Amino acid sequence: MSLAPSNRRPLWRDPILLVLAALIVVALIPLAFLGSRLARGSGANGAATPTSVPTQNLLPTSTPTPTATASPTPTPTPTVVEAPLSGQEVDPQQLLRPPVVVMIPSDSEQYGLSQASVVYEARAEYNIPRFMGIFEQLQAEQIGPIRSARHYYVQWACPYGPLFVHWGGSPQAYALLAELNGVCLYELDGQAYEGVYFWRGYDPVIPWNNGFSSSELLYEYLDGKPLLLRYQGYAHKDDAPPQTRPLTGTISLSFIYSVRYTYDPEQNDYLRFYKGGPHVDQLTGEQHRVKNVVVIFVPQSKIPGDEKGRLEVETTGSGEALFFLDGRLMQGRWEKLAPEAEMRFFDASGKEIAFNRGNIWIEVLGPGDPVDYALGHVPE
Repeated sequence: MSLAPSNRRPLWRDPILLVLAALIVVALIPLAFLGSRLARGSGANGAATPTSVPTQNLLPTSTPTPTATASPTPTPTPTVVEAPLSGQEVDPQQLLRPPVVVMIPSDSEQYGLSQASVVYEARAEYNIPRFMGIFEQLQAEQIGPIRSARHYYVQWACPYGPLFVHWGGSPQAYALLAELNGVCLYELDGQAYEGVYFWRGYDPVIPWNNGFSSSELLYEYLDGKPLLLRYQGYAHKDDAPPQTRPLTGTISLSFIYSVRYTYDPEQNDYLRFYKGGPHVDQLTGEQHRVKNVVVIFVPQSKIPGDEKGRLEVETTGSGEALFFLDGRLMQGRWEKLAPEAEMRFFDASGKEIAFNRGNIWIEVLGPGDPVDYALGHVPE
């Protein structure tokens, strides 16, 4: 049987099938690409190996310039400081040396006494006082006359660790100086060092008041000697304002001679008079001006059996005191609780006295000795 030829086209020539085949191929290409990526990311065991993460460089790519740190400003060394006793300005190097204490008579003209921070005026024999000057700084080509020591002056001086300068002394003073030398003071006796640290001058009135020294010689003796102790000194304050100062004021007391102070409101200090006239420092030719006047009342009596009539003066304990400053009066007490203790001063309420900056003269009287004073009024 013969077959008639077919009118159907081959499948590969069918346009619909060709379109379907093309779509299938296009769809398979992305799957093949994704499969190759997964194959490259698989390990031998088929587990996924994490993609290597590049290490981050934590160091800066360039070293920054360090910021300069400012050094702390050093505390400058003060060029001046307050002296403990006077409160006045002094080179701090000066306080690295002991103060100088000098025994000076009252019955001759004195040289250099106005430079003392503190002056004690107290009786010796026959009611004749002597001065003991405590110098925190001294610059004098002549200081004196220099006289003999008494033991109560030594006791007042000891707490300041000074060079104690004298020319002779009582038996009691020499015994105490021998005990305290190198402990709370250095002793320098003109009788032992005449021609070295001392010289003799001339006094037409009192021939034996003729021993002198100088600041240069005294500091030369102190060279290389360390401080024996440091002292506290006093509290200080500013002067009272001018409008609060009284116009006048006087203080009078007596030893074998009269002593008088008159208040100067302009300078806010006291001019000192004695023996009936101005008390003058022969080194400067100027009258003594005193910033603070203190009167203390201290038991004193003759030493039994002492043929010279020397005195025993109480230096420890406490007693009545008067304080004159700013033209005014404060009442209170003095206190020195032990031989090595500094003398301290308190007002009636028990508050420590703050002195004006400047020198202090301490008048040592017996209980009941008279002190006359007249206080001026403050102008309206």
